[in-house]
Amino acid sequence: MINAIHRVTWAMVGVLCLGAASASPLHEQLSVPRVDGTLLDVQVHRPASAGKVPLLVFIDGSLCIPSTLNDSVAWLQQQVDGPHPFALAVIEKPGTVVPPRTADGGIDIGPEFRCSDAFRQHYTLDQRVIDHLRALQYLHRHAPWWNGALWIWGFSDGGRIGAQLAAYAPQTTAVALIGFGGGTPMAESMQDMVCAANGTPTTCRQELRARMDTIRAEPVPGKDWMGEANTFAVWAGRLDAVEANVLRDLRAPLLVVHGERDGSVPVASARKLATAMQGAGVTFRYVEVPGMRHSLWTTPTDAQALELHRDVLDWLRSKASGEGGGEG
Repeated sequence: MINAIHRVTWAMVGVLCLGAASASPLHEQLSVPRVDGTLLDVQVHRPASAGKVPLLVFIDGSLCIPSTLNDSVAWLQQQVDGPHPFALAVIEKPGTVVPPRTADGGIDIGPEFRCSDAFRQHYTLDQRVIDHLRALQYLHRHAPWWNGALWIWGFSDGGRIGAQLAAYAPQTTAVALIGFGGGTPMAESMQDMVCAANGTPTTCRQELRARMDTIRAEPVPGKDWMGEANTFAVWAGRLDAVEANVLRDLRAPLLVVHGERDGSVPVASARKLATAMQGAGVTFRYVEVPGMRHSLWTTPTDAQALELHRDVLDWLRSKASGEGGGEG
């Protein structure tokens, strides 16, 4: 859902990537026209070696900075030319804003940072799903290096988008969704999260329900709630969505990872998704990480964060190749 605004030291990613394959992958920046003629930015990293490879699509959360600045993307870029090569595609959000860098190589998204009008006007979950489907259509026609297998890795809002993409893209062979909930409508999760420590929880819930009814009645990009990246138009696509409704019909294996201390999406929603997936006939694994907050990088130690990234990538590889059989 909402990515917490925080300071990220991107230099850390370089430290964690020591020992990765030394070959330099190929980088392509593609401009893919949408149906209205506006251009969709697609960034592809792929192995320098010849041959067809699977495609991993990474889907970032809701912040209005470029997805390519996500620390998980930086890590994945270092893995594409390894012993089990793959291509990495990032379908960019509309109207992103590059934040200034700090002296130590990080970024600081502070109170002066602003999202662009283009982002606020065009960013919705529905539009992002359509953008990803359009990018996949283009790559099917114009990417001779793609072997047709699709891996999806989504985080936060990207998990919600990834759930729909996996449901609607039949070539999907493995799915990993991080910190997105999926088992409870966001309208309920927000009431639980916001009103839990409130001295008057009944009043708090009534006020939240009234705000959400306003959003449903007026799903416009010109108004926002809980941060300017979260317009009424965005919230209208989140409030009543329950991704379990489409994930139960997946043909591809599904991994869901959620932090036990997630303060952006309540862990109760992910637990309910895990319950809903039982008996669906989907190869499914739920991992709840003690001490982790919203993203894989918010574990108690950097070493654990790196291990989780490796575990998710290894899971995608193994399930896409048919290894491992069924899971509970």
